[in-house]
Amino acid sequence: MSHLDDVNHTYFQHLRRAWKIAFILFIHGLFPEIWKTKASDELCQKNKYNSSRAHLLKAMYGIEEK
Repeated sequence: MSHLDDVNHTYFQHLRRAWKIAFILFIHGLFPEIWKTKASDELCQKNKYNSSRAHLLKAMYGIEEK
C-alpha cells in the first residue's frame, strides 16, 4: 500500500498539504516567534488517528508539553 493510500489523498492533495506545511515551517524558521505550534497543529488536525499535538510530540519525539 502506498503512502497516498495511507493518507487517503490524491497526488495533488498531498502535494498541496505538504507545501502548505513547508511554508509554515519556512516562515517559522525565519521568524521563530511566529506560528510556534501551527505546523504540528496542522499535522494533528488532519491525521488519520485524530491525535492531539501533545500525543504527536510524545509518541514521535518523547517530548512532554509544559
